[in-house]
Parts: sequence; C-alpha cells; structure tokens
Amino acid sequence: MERVLILALAGALAMLATPLFFDLALCVAGNLFKARRPLALMRRSIRLAVVVPAHNEETMIARTVESLRAADVTTPIYVVAHNCSDGTAKAAAKAGATVVELNDTALRGKGAALRHGFSAALDAGANALLVVDADTLVSKNLIRSTQEMLEQGADATQCRYELELQDPGAFRPLARLRALAFRGMNVLRARGRAGLGFSTGLFGNGFALTTFLLERVPFNANSIAEDVEYHTRLVEQGFPVYWIGDAFVHAHSPASSKAQATQEARWEGGRLGVASRASGKLVKALLGGEWRAVETLADVWSLPLSRGILALLLTIILPVHWLHVFAFTCAAITLIYVLQAALLGDRPVYDLSALAAAPVYLAWKALITPLVLRQSRSRAEWERTKREAPQP
Repeated sequence: MERVLILALAGALAMLATPLFFDLALCVAGNLFKARRPLALMRRSIRLAVVVPAHNEETMIARTVESLRAADVTTPIYVVAHNCSDGTAKAAAKAGATVVELNDTALRGKGAALRHGFSAALDAGANALLVVDADTLVSKNLIRSTQEMLEQGADATQCRYELELQDPGAFRPLARLRALAFRGMNVLRARGRAGLGFSTGLFGNGFALTTFLLERVPFNANSIAEDVEYHTRLVEQGFPVYWIGDAFVHAHSPASSKAQATQEARWEGGRLGVASRASGKLVKALLGGEWRAVETLADVWSLPLSRGILALLLTIILPVHWLHVFAFTCAAITLIYVLQAALLGDRPVYDLSALAAAPVYLAWKALITPLVLRQSRSRAEWERTKREAPQP
C-alpha cells in the first residue's frame, strides 16, 4: 500500500511539472533559430495609434507619454483614464496625449479600458493599435519596428518586455532574480516560440493588433489576465502573434515586496483561471489541425519556474528511480534556460550571481500561494500596483 501511494505521488508530481519543462525545452531549442516573419505578397498601409490604459497613474503617465513621443511624435497616443481619482488625465494631456476618460464603476477591468481606447482610436482613423502600459518606458524604435512588422503582413505583434530595475548598476540579488525570471518568461520563451514558428504570446504591454484581426477575433477578454485569455483565442482561430525582438518596453518595478507579491499573484492566478476555462477549446483546435495550440496548452498549464523547481525538490525524497531521472532531465533544461535568459540581459554576471538568493525567492513564492489561488477567480479585478515615483 505504501508503494502504491509513493508511485501515485510520483506520478502526480511528474504530471504537475511536465507542461512547464516541456514548454521550456521547446523554447530553449527555439532560441537556436531565427524568429520567423510574416510572408506577405505586398506591403499594406498601416495607420498606427498607441492606446495606454491608466488607472490612477498620475506619477507615471507623463513619463510614459514622453517616452512614446520620443519614439515618434506623429503617432497619436490615446490615454484611457479609467475610473481615476487622481490627476492622471491632466498629467497625460499636459504631456501631449489625447485623453479618453472612462468613468463607469461597472466597467472595472483592463479589458474594458482597452476596448474604450480602441474605439476612440479606430473612430479617428487608425487601423492598427499598439498597447503600452502606463508605467512604461519604450525604445525609440518601438513604433517604427511595430509599424514595419504590421506592414509586412502580421496582424498581431509582441515586442521585448522587461522589468526596469530601480538602480541597474547596483547588485540587489532579489530584484535581479525577479528581473531574470521576468526576462525568461517574457523574452526568452517568446523568442523560442518565434524560432519554432509558434505564436509568440501576448504579455499585456508592447503588443499590437490590426483592425482586420479585431473584426475576426473581437477583444472581449475580461479576466485579470486579459492578455493570456485573448492570446488563447487567437491561437484557437489560427492567428499567430509575431515577435519583435529589436524593440522593447520596460515596466517600472513595484516599490515593495508586498506590492510585488500582489502583482505576481495576479499574474499567476489569472493564468490559472484562463487555463481552466480555455483548455477545452485549445484541445479542440489542436485536434482540428491547429498545431500551434500544443505549445499554448503547455504554456497556460505551466507552473511558474520557481514552483516547478519546488516540485522537483519534492521528487528527491521519493525512492522512485524514473522520477529521479525525470528530475535530472528537468534540472538540465532549467540550467540551460537560466543561462540563456542571463545572456540576454546587459549584466549576465550580476544575474547569475543573484541565483544565490534563489532559496529566499522560492520560500517567498511558496508563501504567496494562497494569494495566487484567490486571484485565480474569474471575478478578480484589475488594480494599480503600488510603485514609487521614478527618480529624475
């Protein structure tokens, strides 16, 4: 009886970890290849507009608008001041954006703010929309690179998305470790998918959509993870997201560990909620011949890497030989993945040295598990993550 229980636990751990490490293996391999681009017979005319959803972002919004204007002063910027109780609208207008206010407490999600901004931009003549969060700095080539990819035939794009460290020159292990994990999720895995021809994914910041796509797959995602939810629908319908690796958006990191915990719990819980609701349709799409759905299924059911490592640690205490082989293989994949992610950053030595803080980070992730489960509810709401104002 004891042996049966051990084998059952071993099987459960393996099943729990398999989607993550299968996805990591694909992405690690995909980084060896160049990202695929759309194949268009002729270039098309794109009239791009930027939509910035903002909820009480008075301290950040001007910096974001100024960053976008530095990238291209002619591209219209629409800031959606969504149920704001501060000076977001005034600060955005002063910085040079067109402000679209949405004051309706019945519409509380980021998805609602985006739809409101999309409508305003489309009514003004845009036929493609670039979404940028209100706490973001963008590269000077972001608008140009996005426009070119859309002109070449892409209907959905995602650029490189990373965390902006408060002091990049300082060695702060936990902050570096979080940035490394963020880069692995939003850069390395996206590059790997693009290299193998899968859909890159949407990360909620730095993505673009055409009206052609929106007419066929309306943006009606309302969950706390609206980007993941909408991406699953794109894959179901056979529309891939293309990777823009030479442009970036940098999001301002949360000010405190409490704010960080709330933000990460929303991300993880939101993904869990989407996975439970979207899997059936993704399986149906896969059986119908949409091969990209296999990676998307693995992605939505993947544990965060930190939790995957915790699962691997549990396998050590079980006297099951095949499970140890499985764990060793997963550990090797993880090592290559972390090395690749570090090499994609500007200070790989700092990033790799920060791994010394991994035990503290793993313990912290375990402690916020109840918060993650609460955020997996479909009724969880979009909230502003508390941040300190950036240093001038």
